[in-house]
Parts: sequence; structure tokens; C-alpha cells
Amino acid sequence: MDKQDFPSPLRAWAVVILLLLAYIMSYMDRSIFGILLDPIKADFNFTDTQMGLLGGIAFAVLYAGFGIPLGWLADRFSRRNIVIFGIAVWSLATAATGVARNFMGLFLARMMTGAGEATLSPCAMSMISDLFPKHTRGRAIAVYSSAISIGIGLGSLAIAALIKYAHGIDFTEMATYGIDKPWRFVFVVISLPGLLIALLFLLVREPKRHGVMTQSTLGDFVNVPAHIFKHRGAFFGIFGLGCIMSICTYYSYTWNPAYYTRTFAWPVSEYLKYTGLAILLIGPASMFAAGFLIDHLTKKGLTDAPILVMKLGLAIIVPVFVIYPLMPTYMSAFIVFQFSTFGFTMATAAGPAALLAISPPRMKAQIMAYYYMAISLTGLLIGPLVVGLLNDKVFRDPNMIAKSLLYVALALIVPTVYFLARSAKPFSEKVDTLDALEKAV
Repeated sequence: MDKQDFPSPLRAWAVVILLLLAYIMSYMDRSIFGILLDPIKADFNFTDTQMGLLGGIAFAVLYAGFGIPLGWLADRFSRRNIVIFGIAVWSLATAATGVARNFMGLFLARMMTGAGEATLSPCAMSMISDLFPKHTRGRAIAVYSSAISIGIGLGSLAIAALIKYAHGIDFTEMATYGIDKPWRFVFVVISLPGLLIALLFLLVREPKRHGVMTQSTLGDFVNVPAHIFKHRGAFFGIFGLGCIMSICTYYSYTWNPAYYTRTFAWPVSEYLKYTGLAILLIGPASMFAAGFLIDHLTKKGLTDAPILVMKLGLAIIVPVFVIYPLMPTYMSAFIVFQFSTFGFTMATAAGPAALLAISPPRMKAQIMAYYYMAISLTGLLIGPLVVGLLNDKVFRDPNMIAKSLLYVALALIVPTVYFLARSAKPFSEKVDTLDALEKAV
């Protein structure tokens, strides 16, 4: 593809930076619930199972369910406009979480947060694929995906500061608006920057779509899943590894604040400072390194570069998740856990890069939507809920959370080994097929 078919690097990177900011806010709004889990639980006298439902299923219902129709829309209409709408929805829903008065109110607010956030990544990945040539796409995806670690890191520091500030506030006047506790104040304040970012997207121009266009590549609700199933050897390995990564992500970031507090009496505010700084130091740097590694290996002629980097990430994540709940002190557990950041960044950057490399042009957003639906359903349904159920129903003690975390990690070993062994060859064959088709046109 001629470089002139793509926008200038300045314009392309400006869009990526704005997408990055949106994704940072998305992850801050998403992860705040886990950080404030114990204060919310205490105020409503909920069980760990109920908190697992709010932290997982409530968010996942519409996050996963809306992804497919939104992907279909993104393959046909303005991706920019869909993103603007989604940011506004999830920001308002985050504020609504802060003023909810019962379980159903919280559940509905979390559902709408998921619905809004479902718009972003399928549109963003599709836009990035039309902003950059294939050999530089890995770096752009890595920059965008670094929002996960930046969002969690900045979110942890910002929320720690907001919690400290909120404890000195007299809520007498704000109580009229439903803001009568520090955690409620934090939810409302953290929702505001998203609305400003939505307005900034009005300055973005919709990217021109690239790739070989045939009738068979015009994705719809029927032929996109049929295409995925037909080439399931290439797609299912990426999906499977992504699902395992997602389970680890969601159950750790939902339950880690409670794990350190309940097991080691480490105050949440102190945990947030340490984890925020660690993620900000490790996450973006390792994410960029993963993107450069993908591009470097691709230029060297390794067609399976993204899947190789993704496999390396999972080979790091799962062993770390088995080890860290066994550590005897909060600091040893914390240090061991930080190694998982390297694995997360590799898998997070490589998964979308791998899918874009084997997706026809008018199916990209929908295939990405299927991917995010799969990893969200498994991650949000299995991770937070299973840990809560183990706490309540198996060990019958919320302070046994370390064992719950360990048992989930042990259960992931066999599927991880399976997908590590089965994913590379069919992926390379699919890439070679699409490359031959582009050269023939």
C-alpha cells in the first residue's frame, strides 16, 4: 500500500493520542469499582458474591452484547461519531454509579458503563488500521493499548488522592444530590474528564478505509461469524489466549485491593500509591517495547510475529498468577505480581495486532467486537464472580481470598498450554493468504 494512501504521521498520531486519552478514561471508569469495592460493600452490606456480580456480570452484559451491532455500524458508518456517543454514555453512567441507592441502581449504572465502553476499542482498532501501514501498525496499537496500564496507574493515584481529599469534605450540601460519602464523590468527579474528551473528538476526521474490497468481505451479522468459524484455526488461538489474559486481568484488578487489605492489612490508599507508580513505570514502557518488537519481527519477515509476542505474554502471566497469592508478605506478593505487567502488555498489544493482520477490511470492527465480546464475557463472568463465590460458598471466609485467587490461576494452566501449542501455524497461513490476495489486485 502506497504511503500516500494514509494520512500524514502527525494527523494519524494525533488521532491515536486522542483515542489513548479516551481509553485511559475508559479504564479508569471501569477499574474504579474494584478499587472502591470494600467501601461500597460496607455501605450496602453486600456479600462478596453480590460485589462479584456488580464488578463482572453487570458491566459485561451490555459491554459484550452491544459489541457486535456496534462493530457492524462501525464497518459502515462514522466510527468517530460512534466513539463520541459511547464516551458520553459511559461518563454519565459512571456518575450515576456514584449516586445509586441500591443494588439494582448500581447494576443498571454498571450496565450502561459497559454499553458506552463497548463502542471504543472496535472503532479505535479499525481506525488505527486505516491510519497506519501494516509495518508501523504495531507501535500505534501499543500506544493505544498502553491506556490500560496508564489508566490503572493514573486511576490508582488519582483515586487515592480523591479519597484522601473526600474524607475532609462536609457532604451536607452535596447530599441533596445523592453525594453523601467519599466513594460517591470519587465516582462523580472521575466521570467529568470523559465529557471533555467526547467534545475533542469533534475535531477528528473519519479515516479513509483501506484494503482489498470484495463482496465476500462486506461483513454482516451472518458472514462475519461464518468467516471466523471457517478460519477458526487462526482466530480461535487468538481468542483463547485473549480470554485467559482477560480472566487474569479482571479478577486481579477487581479483587487485589481487597486481597492486600484482608490478607496483610495493607491500607487501600497505600496499595493504590504503590500500584499506581509501579504500573506507570512498567506498563507504558513494556507496552511500547511490545509494539516495537511486533513491528521489528514483521519487517524481518516473520508473519506470525503478533501471535509469537502474544504467546510470550501468556507464558509470563499464568505462572505469576499462581505464585503471587502464595507469597508470605504484602511486599513480596506485590513485587511478584508486577512481573505480570510485562505479560499483560505483550498480550494486550499483540492480540489486536494479530486480528487486524488476518481480518478483511469491512470486517475489522466486527471481528474486533467479537474478540472484545469473547474476552469480556470470559474475563468479567469468570474472574470477579468465581473469586466471590469461592470466598462465600467454598471457604466461607472473605479472608481466604488468597486461596480463591490461587485456585482460579491453577485452573487456567491447562487451557493456556493448549492454546500456546495450537495457535501459530494456522495464523501464519491466514496472513499469507491475505497478502497474496492484496498482491494480486
